[in-house]
Amino acid sequence: MTMFVNGLFIVLLAVLAPSLGSQPGPNELPDKFAGILTQLENAKAEFQSIFDVTNEQCPCQTPGDCFESDLEALNSTLCDLINNLTALIGDQSTDCPALEGCAALVSGFVSSEIAVVDPVGTILPNIEANRTVGPLTVVGTNDSDYSIYYVSNGAELTFNQLSLPSEENTVEYTLSTPGARGKGIAFLDDKIFAAIENFLGSSSAIVSISAGNAVLLLITPCPGTVRSYDGRVYFSNCKEIQSINSTGVTDLETKLKFSMNIRSFDVIDQDNTVFCDDTGALWAYNDATACFKLLDCNVQCRDVKVNRCSSLVYVASSSVSHLSIFNSTSYENEGTLTFTTSTASAELRLEFEPSWASEP
Repeated sequence: MTMFVNGLFIVLLAVLAPSLGSQPGPNELPDKFAGILTQLENAKAEFQSIFDVTNEQCPCQTPGDCFESDLEALNSTLCDLINNLTALIGDQSTDCPALEGCAALVSGFVSSEIAVVDPVGTILPNIEANRTVGPLTVVGTNDSDYSIYYVSNGAELTFNQLSLPSEENTVEYTLSTPGARGKGIAFLDDKIFAAIENFLGSSSAIVSISAGNAVLLLITPCPGTVRSYDGRVYFSNCKEIQSINSTGVTDLETKLKFSMNIRSFDVIDQDNTVFCDDTGALWAYNDATACFKLLDCNVQCRDVKVNRCSSLVYVASSSVSHLSIFNSTSYENEGTLTFTTSTASAELRLEFEPSWASEP
């Protein structure tokens, strides 16, 4: 009898296992439970046909001590599992909310660690790269199959691709110039765009890196945050936010000019930009009205990014283990989102996973 019961639990574990090592989608837990219950009920129904066979081929001559008795015990165990699972579904904990939206990725801990937290507050397993992770950008449209391109500032400056879920790490470009540091990274039209401090040991630069380590120097700005939006590459240049197309600088445009250096920014839409200045204050700018709006002067903004799943603005603050959230229309504070990490950092960087893939 023990053999049959253990086998049944192995089958049950096999049904659950696909969700244990991956990121569940919206409402997956109740869907998984319902699917398992259906399979158990179908298995229970199938047992009747087995009893029809055993009644003819191997009827039990000694009640309680034969193969058919073992089958009946297994059938009873199935009944118990169905009853117990039905009760468990009814008592499902509210501490397990469905994941929703694009999970936040937080890096910059001077380690290979990337913290992951879902918008509803679920702390997900950290992502581990094989180099220290600084500025990062996400490429892909499927939450379960995408790439993280990231900067690693060490003895050598490297630009890397971390493919998920395979966790394969590829070095896309290495710069051995002493003192060179990557300050920002974006991806557009199959090319990496990077802001590099002390590029080739002299001036700083915005460069594009394409297949085969083909590096093109595009402009020599004050290096900082780099973003891609609507087919253009945006970058901070001391007190300005500027943009170029993906091929060069022939159409250099200035998005805004401010009174002090810009630490980080993101483009909300064609008219609106959110940014943090060098003191850590958070601002919004409307291009149509040419007006600035101070959103928060105490948030100590280190990085700011729009979550494209919700259009909410997220702020990573220096040495703080939570993200501040703002409405991108009213600019009201929407609360905070806590993440966990083993290392405190003043150089936090923020990104988001792609949106949830549709369920088949």
